Amino acid sequence: MISYRPFRNTDPPHLLRIWSACAGKPGLIQPLTLPYLERSVLNKPYFDPKGLILAFQGDRPVGFAHAGFLPQATQGELSRDQGITCMLMVSEECDQPAVADELLTRCEDYLAAGGAQVLYGGSPNPCHPFYLGLYGGFRLPGVMENDTLVTGLFKSRGYQVVDKYLRFQVIRDQYRHLLDSDIIGQFSGFNIQRTTDPVPTSWCEALCFCESEVIQFTLVNPANQQKIARVRFCRLDPNPHSRPAVGLAEVRTAAAWAQTGAESFLMEESLSSLWAEGIGVVEAQCCQTDVALAEMLRGFGFQQRTSGVVYRKSI
Repeated sequence: MISYRPFRNTDPPHLLRIWSACAGKPGLIQPLTLPYLERSVLNKPYFDPKGLILAFQGDRPVGFAHAGFLPQATQGELSRDQGITCMLMVSEECDQPAVADELLTRCEDYLAAGGAQVLYGGSPNPCHPFYLGLYGGFRLPGVMENDTLVTGLFKSRGYQVVDKYLRFQVIRDQYRHLLDSDIIGQFSGFNIQRTTDPVPTSWCEALCFCESEVIQFTLVNPANQQKIARVRFCRLDPNPHSRPAVGLAEVRTAAAWAQTGAESFLMEESLSSLWAEGIGVVEAQCCQTDVALAEMLRGFGFQQRTSGVVYRKSI
């Protein structure tokens, strides 16, 4: 018989055991350690034990689901009208579909009782309340598209896909130089500033990257010291790769410099610098509607690995 209850302070070993038992689930960092679980989940200032629900078969933990509310990008608050089922996993030791269905029901009940009018399956960008770096790479891609148990469950419960995120990766040996001589000539006299751990631009960004080293490269016009483009990378920790790795966290260009090749020039210079520093792998992610970024990544040799989807329904 399966029983369910909210999280207790003695439960972290149970969560680690379930995580380990679900080693075949797409996208999971393995092994998960208690410090990483504390950092990405339990230590968050808005963590509510009532939203983390465990399933037991007798006294043996077999699954859990975690529901929370969407952090607002700038206000430093939670959007109580937008709830998320952030994580759902069930081991093969029980009736997976039945346990997963009940866990999702309990997550939805918790979120509705907290005021949610909209429910998400998987965390939408850019703000992720929990599990950043533990699932799907350096940035959460919603739900991994090849996780058939969870994707099938959300579909059966009336959720609709609202976003799809493409996950890319390039290793140093596969990197390609993209720029032509015209772009190089146009920007060769510009300055590139490198900053480690720049001041976060929002509460949401601070939540996401406060535990990771952030490396920022900024392209500066020497004529007027205008900052015309920037790219940011975060160092992967935990790192699933055998070599030092970073994730591409942001690519931004001033509107007046769009379509000039500025971001491509800065990307090439930044990647070259990272390779020289010993970085061996770079991950990236973009929404499927961001065709320009996806094309630029492919041009530099990034290969698409997997994709994730975000589900949504109204109550």
